Amino acid sequence: MQKLGEQTIKFDNPPTILDCASIVGPKEAQGPLAKYFDQTLDDEFWGEKTWEKAESKIIKETVSTVISKSGISIDNIDCVFAGDLLNQCISSSFGLRELSIPFFGVFGACSTFVESLSLGAICTESFAKHVLCATSSHFCSAEKQFRFPLELGNQRPPTSQWTVTGSRCSCFS
Repeated sequence: MQKLGEQTIKFDNPPTILDCASIVGPKEAQGPLAKYFDQTLDDEFWGEKTWEKAESKIIKETVSTVISKSGISIDNIDCVFAGDLLNQCISSSFGLRELSIPFFGVFGACSTFVESLSLGAICTESFAKHVLCATSSHFCSAEKQFRFPLELGNQRPPTSQWTVTGSRCSCFS
């Protein structure tokens, strides 16, 4: 790997994406990209009692799906970079803790996935054979933490943003 400038690196062996997976919520399933998602949910809770637990389940299942699709044994995955919008990357850490893969929590809000891919690529260039990069968000938990808590019954302004309910994971080497 070579540093070409202040913010640019060049890989001797560029990383290769082996497979990817995504699970999204009901609103995303209504959009024009619905056919490209691995799984779409019928409701925001997905059988869980809280939105936060649902988000942990979403990222866990997305990672499990990409592991299955890639055909790579979980023992051959050197690390996972993942993050979400909740304090302390709580959904990611709780969702992925049972996998026993070294976990690096990344918090960059909308940039979390790109940050994960960048860090994962550097790891594959230096020491790792296979890396997972994942991100998740949940509209309801993000609203509760950052904007208009749904429990309060606030009116959303017509121009307000809408956070995705979903998760994405890529496996690369």
